[in-house]
Amino acid sequence: MNMEELIGYLEESIADNAFSRGDKRGFKELLKEHNLQKRDFDFLRSKVFDMAMSRANAQNYSHVITWLEEINKTLVLPAKADSTEQVYFSPGDDCLNAIRQQLRSAVSTIRICVFTISDDRIAHEIKSAHRRGVSVRVLTDNDKSLDLGSDIEELANAGVEVKMDYTRNHMHHKFAVIDKEYLITGSYNWTRSAANYNHENLLLTSEKDVVKQYLREFEKLWEEMDHYHG
Repeated sequence: MNMEELIGYLEESIADNAFSRGDKRGFKELLKEHNLQKRDFDFLRSKVFDMAMSRANAQNYSHVITWLEEINKTLVLPAKADSTEQVYFSPGDDCLNAIRQQLRSAVSTIRICVFTISDDRIAHEIKSAHRRGVSVRVLTDNDKSLDLGSDIEELANAGVEVKMDYTRNHMHHKFAVIDKEYLITGSYNWTRSAANYNHENLLLTSEKDVVKQYLREFEKLWEEMDHYHG
């Protein structure tokens, strides 16, 4: 999902201090295409409020407030979107973009348990989340962290909490839990090869019982593993 496209649409409309019927129809179509989750609607409501407040002045205040009211009327969560199950496949960027969007939308916590991270685009989103105050923890395999192109050392140096599986076995999981509400899992490795070449799959779900079980497994493994020291 390309949240930037939605935000760009809104920025264009507020530049005119109006949200016409045509704008509303177009925006509703974009919302349908992007199949938003509850958290995405919350993010957009916050974003449009910030847009309105930063642009409002004595001359255009009433127009901006009307724009804000009209936008908020369109940001109504469909009943089915409160429980999310979406699937993605590679090669291609669908899996990558789903991961990036979840990391980008995180508000409080990110718990990552993956075999390896070597896709700089994903590492960038992890560091960005850490910088904005999200609690980020990464569990990964010690052998793969030594591979050329691994981003693990870079993440640890950026202040992200990282722990390693130093046992004789591999940490072969590929999942992440976002805000204790959303689970990303599947065969998809967090690498460039997975996006460019491999046939992989990724599942996004907000099924509470499933998310809870993965989070419980993460916490158990986190207690068992050792911190990465570089």
